[in-house]
Amino acid sequence: MNTWKINWGLILLLVCASLTTVHAQKGSLMLYGSLTYKDNNNTGSTFAANPIGVGYFFNDHVVAGMNFAFDQEKNAAGNLTDSKHEIGPFYSDSWNIGDHFAIIAQVDAHYVWGNTLMNTPGSYSYDGYLGRIYPIVAVFLGHGWALKAKFCELSYENTTGNDANKTSNKTFVAGINGSTFGLGVSKNISLKKAK
Repeated sequence: MNTWKINWGLILLLVCASLTTVHAQKGSLMLYGSLTYKDNNNTGSTFAANPIGVGYFFNDHVVAGMNFAFDQEKNAAGNLTDSKHEIGPFYSDSWNIGDHFAIIAQVDAHYVWGNTLMNTPGSYSYDGYLGRIYPIVAVFLGHGWALKAKFCELSYENTTGNDANKTSNKTFVAGINGSTFGLGVSKNISLKKAK
């Protein structure tokens, strides 16, 4: 895999996990999201959103809302081989560092479902849950825009398949690695009329 493609994918991945921007006001909405495309060196491709969401500011630093993520992998022939989705609420709190930076803590609680080994005799679907907590560093760009970077996470995912063996998959992530890094953007929209 080309390093620049991996890095670009990771940068876009984080866009999704954002939460506050400069001068956020109670009653504002925050929209955020990230799309990632990765060509796997002629063996297939991956297209994902990790995640796309909308949140509501309960005060100048606390946001809660819903987000949705998906990940689809295709083989070299262009056939879908794996598909994963997750949806659920998120909560975040932020602490401003001067006028241009903030540290954000976010928690996601998601229902997970998907299909694996599609177009093969071993294909099965699965569902389960995912809990995730992670820090984000935000750089305020002005006019409600922010660039955000996620650099580590603590998460646990548990899924069970509908195949004959009831295949169970438990994944625990703690710390920093390629899958825990990403960059993204968010946009705040004020619901109050300007005076």
